[in-house]
Amino acid sequence: MRRQRPYTIVCILISLAFILSACAPAATAVPAGGEKPAATSAATSAATAAPATSAAAVNPAGQFPIVNDKITLTVLLVQTNGVSDYVDNEFTKWLEEKTNIHLEFDIAPMAQAENRQKLNLVLASGKLPDIIMNFSIPLDQQQTLADQGLIVPVDDLIEKYGDEFKTVMEEFPQIKDVFSLADGKMYSLPHINDCYHCNLSQKAWIYKPWLDKLGLEVPTTTDELYTVLKAFKEQDPNGNGIADEVPWSGAQTGSWHAALDQFIMNSFVLNSSLATDSNHMYIEDGEVKAAYAQPGWKEGLIYLNKLYNEGLIDPQVFTNDMTQHKALGENPEVAVMGFTQAGWPGMFLDWMGPSNRWQEYVPVGPLKGPSGLQQIPENPYGFGSTGAFIITKDCKNPEAAYRLADLMYSYEATMRSVYGRPGIEWVESEPGAESITGTGEPRYNVLVVWSEEEQNVTWQQAAPTFRDSKFRLEWQEFNPDDPLERSLYQWSRDIYAPYGKPDMQVPPLAFTSEQSQELGTLSTALTTYVDQMFASFVTGQVDINTGWDQYLSDLKTNGLDKYLQIYQAAYDAKYK
Repeated sequence: MRRQRPYTIVCILISLAFILSACAPAATAVPAGGEKPAATSAATSAATAAPATSAAAVNPAGQFPIVNDKITLTVLLVQTNGVSDYVDNEFTKWLEEKTNIHLEFDIAPMAQAENRQKLNLVLASGKLPDIIMNFSIPLDQQQTLADQGLIVPVDDLIEKYGDEFKTVMEEFPQIKDVFSLADGKMYSLPHINDCYHCNLSQKAWIYKPWLDKLGLEVPTTTDELYTVLKAFKEQDPNGNGIADEVPWSGAQTGSWHAALDQFIMNSFVLNSSLATDSNHMYIEDGEVKAAYAQPGWKEGLIYLNKLYNEGLIDPQVFTNDMTQHKALGENPEVAVMGFTQAGWPGMFLDWMGPSNRWQEYVPVGPLKGPSGLQQIPENPYGFGSTGAFIITKDCKNPEAAYRLADLMYSYEATMRSVYGRPGIEWVESEPGAESITGTGEPRYNVLVVWSEEEQNVTWQQAAPTFRDSKFRLEWQEFNPDDPLERSLYQWSRDIYAPYGKPDMQVPPLAFTSEQSQELGTLSTALTTYVDQMFASFVTGQVDINTGWDQYLSDLKTNGLDKYLQIYQAAYDAKYK
């Protein structure tokens, strides 16, 4: 199972630093068009809940319910794929019964979470929720929020009320160092999901029946990929007599590592996008570098432009979302897509679906590029993602809010929020069962196939969880009827890990308030420009050879030197 959040985040709308300095109206901002209205519970439940404005007496750590007199906490939450309702939801009901805390949701659709439109609107409104959850707010933006006094540190709350999270910190003692801000305090709780395959998530996939029909092998180099794609286009591998094959496609938004630059650019320069706050950057000999400003980036663009000009890349690859990507993968008549990139096949296929194409696409390992580079990003910091649970200054019951988060790290809460109800969606394993890795003693057996079809049983990884590698690989029982987890583990271990570059991953960094504000402005300008020019170079709207020098000059104009200087200073301060 993949890490839910698609982590190619592009802040293209409103600079967070600008929002925080703006004069804000008193009322909550009107949601953008197309967004679901804020969810509320049944009137009977709300009527019995004390308002959030009155501080409540909180029971000691580990004692439930959290409060004896029911209270309400408001939550700004990112809606994850596959959850139809957070109010009429089995996990929500269990939380309320367990804690005596009623949750009132304001839901941010995934698209608005990716560019943080909804978060910015709420911050600008002047009326904050008690809790901000599942936005994965990076440390530099947390620093700005902390300096503005909009969010509160959790260190003292952990010390006084920590129960489950103290166990988390014992296993991952680096949490304090990695996720603290400039003052040495933590202002958010992380999502702990030590997902082995997620840390090697830039993967690619090819349609094996077409290779077999044409007598071809899975490509191992960029030249071999070109040859295979040419054959897919010209030799009618789906056999319908129509030139309807799409040799290579993907999804620009709403998916997980499905954008065109993912996977392939690593054959020319390391293109890490495993962390939202270090997109396209890497460490080489102690120096922070931007992949998109390197000669290898140019070589990759030349390669892609060649393929695009020959009709080997889908022209819609820059506008597709996950739904359109899946429509290609699951074309009902015949297969039409030969090659693509994604964190796992469920991004472009119905896993365990009736077409059985989930069995027919096979992984493609890192391709050797013209210079001999054969590599893939690997994230050694992927055991946790920052900004999963944040308590705001307007929360009148921060102790209760923290205890709610602490509960979410428990085994029972993690199982319920991710998999569902015991005895229905999962059961305890029987003695002698086999684990995902074949080692250890399994603890649980998942009875339902992982899917992103809408349901109201789980939160689909929107809540903080505690899933270390033992939880994911040794405690989970292998289910031969659903081999996903074992397959992802084995593919990652055997095909991708030998080429991983963990030492080149930019670690999570803390920035001063001034640095954070500068990064907010610079990141928006650079990301927008780089994405725009990537598409322009690949499609030929701008000639790569004549336009490259101007592109590098424009990067400087947009502040790349200053951007890298800030990152370098923060990296040196923490790791040198």
